[in-house]
Amino acid sequence: MEALRGRSFSALHQRKFARAPAAVSHQRILHVTQSHNSGTVAAATIVGTAPPLSTAATTPTERAICELDPKTFYDFISGDDLCVVDYYTDWCGPCQVMHKELDKMTAAFKGVKFAKLNCGNCQDFSTRQRIRSLPTFRLYYKGTCLDEITGAKPMQLRQLLTHYLCMTTIS
Repeated sequence: MEALRGRSFSALHQRKFARAPAAVSHQRILHVTQSHNSGTVAAATIVGTAPPLSTAATTPTERAICELDPKTFYDFISGDDLCVVDYYTDWCGPCQVMHKELDKMTAAFKGVKFAKLNCGNCQDFSTRQRIRSLPTFRLYYKGTCLDEITGAKPMQLRQLLTHYLCMTTIS
């Protein structure tokens, strides 16, 4: 809180989206009051914590990403947790890039189960699942598909995970 006091409002707004100040590195800034005379931050309300983006890359993943097949798929998605299934193939370049990002997300999002399904090994199953583009990420909750992202879009996947993680904790 003290680290925010005296900073210019525009500098704080720019840093809010790029990188938070060191004193509040993993906290969300809910409300900022701007001083009318000097244009500096007079007060700020800090609420909650957000998963750190930078430390996930340096810490090893504590949970492994499950490898699914058609027999284990339905058991995996029918749990009470939010689940992410990565539909990929071994030869897909963007899929390999997203595997590294998925490892980081596994460390950052503790309340989410992650799994991969190799579409090259089970083509009939991926056709029945209507997978038309790789990589495809589907979010499941209690056996129902909530959302889908196609392509290597790690920031969009993080945003969806944050949104649906909040929604599933409310219900």
